[in-house]
This record gives sequence, structure tokens and C-alpha cells, in this order.
Amino acid sequence: MSNNPQSEWELLQSVIINGHNKEVNEYFKNTPTNDFESHRSKLKRVCLTKDDDSALMLILRLWLFEILLKKAQSIQTPIYGIPVQELQRETKFKPQVRLYFRETYNKEIHINNPTKVNGEITFRLTNESSSTISRAKAEKLARDIKNEFAKPIFTWEKGWFKVTYLDIEKGYDLRLLVNSKNEGERIVKQILKIQNHTFNKDYFQFIDHDRTYPENPGTHRVYGQTVKKWRKRPKASLKFVYAQLLVHGRIKPINLVSVGGRLQSVIEKV
Repeated sequence: MSNNPQSEWELLQSVIINGHNKEVNEYFKNTPTNDFESHRSKLKRVCLTKDDDSALMLILRLWLFEILLKKAQSIQTPIYGIPVQELQRETKFKPQVRLYFRETYNKEIHINNPTKVNGEITFRLTNESSSTISRAKAEKLARDIKNEFAKPIFTWEKGWFKVTYLDIEKGYDLRLLVNSKNEGERIVKQILKIQNHTFNKDYFQFIDHDRTYPENPGTHRVYGQTVKKWRKRPKASLKFVYAQLLVHGRIKPINLVSVGGRLQSVIEKV
């Protein structure tokens, strides 16, 4: 073995760089490195180790990624069950808004596949609680949703791709299946309009892939009968049909908006 300290350092550095950078690229998947306007891109750039890093710089990059970002998960015993952070998250019991969408019946489409595609989008009202939310506030919320999603009726183009928008402070943990990145961004912005919140691209992520999902996945045997297989990520145009408000401590949801008389005791009918 060589006694040259420089060659030993270069060997150690190359091993660390190869393994560490692979993890960083996977963690920041679909995040560009040279986008200096994006906070997530900046994090990715400073976490990636470089050939000309000093030993101290290398340690700082490892520390940032493993301890500050990943919270030392690689050296912790796995937790089986609901994490404490999730169980005690302040938004857990905040009033929740649920927007419901459904595919409109089309004879040509549904004659062979009568099951209509549907979808839900939910978010929390982090500035309210079970004790502060009131009928007057629910009425204003209903009017805002009606203006944004029922005048005209809003359509969600569901598809194979997934977008996320995470802003826990304002109550958004959105995970949507869409037909394109632009469609995902359009839907997120429309949801934010309800509370006049500004879209932040650092919270938005488009998960690209080259997989395909068949419209007719075939059949299989279940309990002695031949049934159709579940259709993964179906493509469909979903229209807004109603909105509800769920308040912790109240058994029944508050019906905010309903299109076509689908719900009873509704604040705003369309």
C-alpha cells in the first residue's frame, strides 16, 4: 500500500463523493442544480461534494445533508407506527376543506367501462380551529369556492403524472395526478386562490416518468369469478361537483357548495 498521504486522501475522497452524491441526486430527484432562484436547487448544489473540496468542506456538506436535511435517519432505529411529528402536527385537527370531482358520463367511454373516475383535493385552514370557525366564515368560504370552482365549472385533467405542493404552514399537502406539469400548476394555483395565497414554486414538484398505464388492464380471478383489474392512474376529465368543510368535533361535514343538487343543506347551490 502506498504511503503517499495525498493518494490516500484522494482515494477516500473519491469513495465518499461517489456514494454521497448518488444519494443526494436521488433525494433531490427532478431538481435542477443550476437554478439559483430555487431554494431546493441551492440546497442540492451545496450538498453535492466536489473534487476540489477540502476535508473540512467535505465534512460540512455531509453534515448538512445527513443531519440537517435527513435528520440523521440513516442512523436511527426505524419507527413502526405513526410518527410523533405526524401525530402531533398542529394542522392535524385544523378545519379541513374537501373538494370533490367526478368524471361526466360519456356513452362512448363508459359503455364498456361503467365506472366513472373521481378525485378529491383537501387542504387545511391553519388560521382557524374548531372553536374559531363559524357559520359566517363558512359562508364566505363557500362563496369563494363557488367563484373559483363553479363559475364556470372547473375541470381537472387527471392523468399519469404526479405533482406535489407542500406548504404545511398554510395547510397544503397536495398530491395530484395530472396529465402534465402545466395542468398540475394550474390546479394548485386555483386552489390557492380560495384563500388568496401566493404560489411558491419552491413548494411545487413535478414527478416525471416514462411509464404507461393501459386503459384496459384486462381481467383476473377473484373468489371464483372473473372481474376486471383495477385501472391504475386513469386518464379522465373530472368536473367539480361539491365542496365540504370538516370540523374536528363535529360528526357531519358542512356542505359548502353543490353543483346540480347533489347535496342537501348546502350553503351555496349551483
